[in-house]
Amino acid sequence: MASVAADSEFDPVLSGVDRKRYPILGHLDPYGDTVLNRLQVQSLLEELSEVRSDPEIVSAEFADTLVMLCHKCLQRPHRFLRFVGE
Repeated sequence: MASVAADSEFDPVLSGVDRKRYPILGHLDPYGDTVLNRLQVQSLLEELSEVRSDPEIVSAEFADTLVMLCHKCLQRPHRFLRFVGE
């Protein structure tokens, strides 16, 4: 099991991330828990590749960390990516 602390600046809900354009990323709430299945993790990877150039949504360093966790999650079946809020 791998885990990381979130970037303190990461708050897609409060920063107004377009939820239609980024349906997974736009619904990650740093104050609530979120669990992503394999298909959602694949969608998150696609969204992260698009937002990497926008530091207002996610820092490059935190995006790299999320990508690493997504790939680790996808290495074996029946794994989930969990975001645990405050």
